[in-house]
Amino acid sequence: MSRVLVVANETVEADELLAELRRLGEGEGSVFHVTAPALAFDHGLGVWDQAGAIDAAGERLQRTLGILHAEGYEATGNVGDMLPIPAIADALTDFPADCIVISTHPPQRSGWLRRGDVVEKARKKFGLPVTHVVSHVGDQQHA
Repeated sequence: MSRVLVVANETVEADELLAELRRLGEGEGSVFHVTAPALAFDHGLGVWDQAGAIDAAGERLQRTLGILHAEGYEATGNVGDMLPIPAIADALTDFPADCIVISTHPPQRSGWLRRGDVVEKARKKFGLPVTHVVSHVGDQQHA
């Protein structure tokens, strides 16, 4: 059995991520911990709304945990730091993972990839195998 730390924000409910988690859950099984970094929203007026971000991340997280539980997986989760690397570090304190799955939007839409490749940073900092899942959730809105 492996312990999988999943890191995703807007893509936490994405079909691509859920398919990867199902793949990891086959055979020997896996225990999952999902951390959803809550990124503050800029409403275009220079006003950042962290509370709304925490609420939105929490709602997405609960839906994802509901899906995993309904499929028979052991899964826990939390809303993490708004920055993904500190969110991973915090999660690993309570959930010593064997591997990390990071889900992002495609590179042209992902702030996590544009502001410094979060996947490569996680590989170097934590010394664990990292799987990168690219999600296309919401692509129709940004096309």
